[in-house]
Amino acid sequence: MKQVNNEEMKKLIDNKYVCNSKKGYVDKYGNPVGFYRTKNKRYIEDKYVDIAKKLP
Repeated sequence: MKQVNNEEMKKLIDNKYVCNSKKGYVDKYGNPVGFYRTKNKRYIEDKYVDIAKKLP
């Protein structure tokens, strides 16, 4: 799990890599994504952080 900032999370949602659903964040196939939020920070699976950093 790596820390993700707000802009990177928005990029992932806008490019349809993750989607918010009633089960939490899921990928394009409907599988749950490892996502954890504390008071000040957000954490998501490593592969999604890597994808977000590569997006323009």
